[in-house]
Amino acid sequence: MMVTTLKVILPLVALGLLVSMFLMSKKVPELTEIPFSKRELIERSKGQQMSTPYYLGVTRSGDKISVAANALKPDGHNGSNAFADQISSKLETKDGATIHMFSDSGFLYNDTEMVVMEGSVSVITTDGYQLRASKIDARLDQTWIFAQGPIQGSVPYGRLDAGSLEIVRSAETGALNFNFKGGVKMIYLPED
Repeated sequence: MMVTTLKVILPLVALGLLVSMFLMSKKVPELTEIPFSKRELIERSKGQQMSTPYYLGVTRSGDKISVAANALKPDGHNGSNAFADQISSKLETKDGATIHMFSDSGFLYNDTEMVVMEGSVSVITTDGYQLRASKIDARLDQTWIFAQGPIQGSVPYGRLDAGSLEIVRSAETGALNFNFKGGVKMIYLPED
């Protein structure tokens, strides 16, 4: 008798739970608008492009290099090269230092394995350098960065102005060198 009663009651309880679950659920609002402006949609539909591309590699000397951008569009003159919008690059050295580079725009050259960053370029390192430059060339296959001036900004214990900056790993010692050139002016500001 008890088994027969349970055969009737348990399905009714399950049905009641199922109905109450649907009655208590909240209605999810529909997404009626596309999360892009009309201008952005028109720009994105004009030609080929890649949104938020990311490149990660290792240089010959063992340093990690990465490049990211908001958008990457093929160059109209040479299909293997690309224009990058809101580009950033990071070099993580095997010594533990990190060099961040940011700019409004740039180019990625596949044939020479180069990244060129232009327009409001910033260089920030973990050892205290915060510099601005007009243009940066960086290699993807080796540890080499060349910043064209005027170079201005703060360095550990002071301010600096220079005509150019070359960051390169020394072939003899293997150390990472910051070579400032072209009318270097350094103002020493002690901590105290």
